Amino acid sequence: MSFPATLLPKVFLLLVLTLLASAVIPCGAQIEDAQGSIDKPGLALVKPQAWSKDEQAVALDFFAYANRSGYYVFRTEKSSNHQVATSKIVKLVVYPDPPKFLTTSEQRASLQKSIEELATLAGKFPTAAKQLEDKALAPLKADAVKYDAGSVKDDGQWIPRRIYFRQKALALADLLRPELSAAPNIKEVDLTMNQYYLGIEDLAKSDPSVQAVLDGVRKFYESLVRKADREGILNLLNSTKVGSDEARELVKKLKALKPDEDSRSSLYLRSWDTAAASAEQLTRQITDVQTQFEAAVPTPDESLKLPPLPPELITNVGALSDAIKTYRAGSPPSAIQVPLALADALTACGSKFPDLSRQLQSREYFDAKAVVDPLANQADVIGPKTSKLLAELRKKLAGEISKYETLRNEGKMLADNDKIEEALKKYQQAFAIIPSKDVAAQIDSLKKQ
Repeated sequence: MSFPATLLPKVFLLLVLTLLASAVIPCGAQIEDAQGSIDKPGLALVKPQAWSKDEQAVALDFFAYANRSGYYVFRTEKSSNHQVATSKIVKLVVYPDPPKFLTTSEQRASLQKSIEELATLAGKFPTAAKQLEDKALAPLKADAVKYDAGSVKDDGQWIPRRIYFRQKALALADLLRPELSAAPNIKEVDLTMNQYYLGIEDLAKSDPSVQAVLDGVRKFYESLVRKADREGILNLLNSTKVGSDEARELVKKLKALKPDEDSRSSLYLRSWDTAAASAEQLTRQITDVQTQFEAAVPTPDESLKLPPLPPELITNVGALSDAIKTYRAGSPPSAIQVPLALADALTACGSKFPDLSRQLQSREYFDAKAVVDPLANQADVIGPKTSKLLAELRKKLAGEISKYETLRNEGKMLADNDKIEEALKKYQQAFAIIPSKDVAAQIDSLKKQ
C-alpha cells in the first residue's frame, strides 16, 4: 500500500519507536557484531568478575563504544580506551533519543512500552537506576506527559493536537479536491477507496475536530456528483428528443440538485420559468382566438362568397401574431410546448381572409386559389368548420377555374378556325366566370372582326 506524503511521518515514527523499544540491548546481541560500534552515550552493567552474579553489576557510563573480539572498548569521562571483557558485561543500554514524531495513539503506546522496559531494568539494577532515570527515562516521560496533555510532536516540534491533525487533514484535502475535479466520470469514483480520503478518515479517528474536514470533502464530492447530474439533465433538455411531460420531470429534478451552484443551471431555470409562464399565457390566447375563429367562420354554401370576419377577431389575430413574434424572439427552451402550428394557422387565416373575401367577390379565382391552397393544408388544426370551409372553397375554385380554362381553350380553337360568333360566345362565357384581361382582350378583338 502506498502512503500519502503527509502520512509518511507516521510510518517513519513506527520504525523509530521500534528502534527505541530495542534500545535496551542484551549483551549477547552486541557480541554477534564483532566489529560493531556506536557513537552514542549509554551505560554498561559490568560485573566485577566474569563469574560474579548479575546483581553485583555496577553501571559504567560511556559516550561511545566499540565491539571488539572478546571485549568492548568504551570512551568514558576518564578514559578514551576503557576495555571490558565481554564476559563481564550483563547489559548494554544506549540512551534512546526522544522520538521526532509522536502523533498517534499507536506511537504513544510504543513509547510507553520503551518507558516500561527501561523502568523494569532500573528496578532490576538499582546501581544504574539514577543514570537510567536522568538520562533515558526522564526525556521519554516528558514527551509522554506533553502528548497526554494534548500536544503532538511533528519532526521534533510540539504542536497542539487539534492544530496538527487539522493541518494534516487540510493538506490531504488540498490533494484530493483537484483529483476529484479531474476525474473523467465523478459518479464512478469510490470516495472510500481514495488514499487521501482514507488518510483524512484515519486522522479523524485521532482527533474528532478533523471530522469537519472529512465532512467538507464529502460535500465537495457530492457537489461534483450534482454538477454531473445537472449537466446530463441540461443536455437532455437542450435536445430535440424530449417531450413536454418528460421535460417537466427533468426540470423538477434539476431544481432539486441545488442549481444555484452553477450559472448554467440557474440561468436555464430562470429562462424556463419565464418561458413557461409566457407559454401558458400564450396558449390561453391561442385557444381563445381559435374558439372565436371557429365561431365566426361561415358554413359553406353554393356561392363562392366569404363574408368578412368580425373586426374584433381581426384585432385579436393581430395581437396573437405580435405575441408569437415576441415569444419566439425570447428563444424559449425547445422542450416547452406551445401550439405554434395552431397559432401560425390562425394568424395566416386571419391575415389573409380579408384579401380572400375581396378576391372571391371580384372573381379573381386564380389569386384566390393561391391563397386557399396553403390555408386549406393548415386548417385542420384550427377546427372542423374552418377545415370544411376551406376544403369547399378549394374544390369550388378548382371547378370554376377548370370551366374557365375549358371555355377559353374552346374559344381559341373556334377563333383559329374562323368561327368568330361561336368563339366570341365561348370567350364571353369564360369571362363571366373569371373576368381576366386576357379573355377581355380576345373578346374585343373578335368583336372588331
